[in-house]
Amino acid sequence: MKNLRLTKRELKQNVTAYSFIIVSIVTLLVLVYYPMISTVRYSLNRIGIVGYGEEYIGLENYKMLFSQSTFVRAISNTLILSIMGLLTIPVGFLFAVLINSIGNSKLQGFFRVGYYLPNIITGVSVYLIFRVVLMSDGGLLNNFLSLFVGRKVIIGWLADPKFARWGVTIVWVWMNAGYSMLINLSSLQAIPLDIYDAASIDGANALNKLILITIPNMKSCFSFLFITGMINGLARFTDIFIITGNDAYGGAGGTLQTILMYIFQFSFESPNYGVSSAGSMILFVFVLLLTMVNVKLTGFLKDEV
Repeated sequence: MKNLRLTKRELKQNVTAYSFIIVSIVTLLVLVYYPMISTVRYSLNRIGIVGYGEEYIGLENYKMLFSQSTFVRAISNTLILSIMGLLTIPVGFLFAVLINSIGNSKLQGFFRVGYYLPNIITGVSVYLIFRVVLMSDGGLLNNFLSLFVGRKVIIGWLADPKFARWGVTIVWVWMNAGYSMLINLSSLQAIPLDIYDAASIDGANALNKLILITIPNMKSCFSFLFITGMINGLARFTDIFIITGNDAYGGAGGTLQTILMYIFQFSFESPNYGVSSAGSMILFVFVLLLTMVNVKLTGFLKDEV
């Protein structure tokens, strides 16, 4: 009986802790697991408008998606844009090396804030500004290029299939290079200075130190940025959607339509929630497999341990 009273007393004392645990579990169930299970169920049914009946059709939605050339193109576009978006890694690394070479700590802090600032600016406002910057006729980027060639430059950064991907990649790199710089800089400053001192004694120059010391010691950093960069790239939607003028088809002959834009198209513009749910599951599996493969190949977890 004494032990029972002690147990009740302990439960009463820890009611706050249990409350937090319960809230976390309920939040996960409502916001993560229930939507995921519902998405799997929807993907196996023919659904026009949710709440107006479902017809079980098995894997037909998946078969339909992979039979559509537009969906295959959306997958290809997403992969290409994700890979192009990885330019944030070398750009961020370059900024990190330059900042780390500055001896004044206050000046270092100034440049850290300056380079990271685009990452915290509201995305929508940035994308609307870049719509003007990347305009074919009268855009700021074309006007800037005109100064160097001595004639008016008209490049369809968002309309020409040859340049559209580079146009949105410019915006992506500008927005995310600051984050890459911070991760690179923290990893760069974690390398022991003794290693560089020993290399200097052995006659190594700056390039030798960069290739033989800095880059090998930043393997886990590059792996992390590669994995997160690819995952973020696969989930691209808002920036391209707004820059192209809310065009779910991607503009530029469809060269900018990503998987999420394709899913959006079947969710809102031509409602077929079964198809859009199947597309969501394909994207989920794709991201999961990509993450597992990259973790395995790069030995990221082993390096972190």
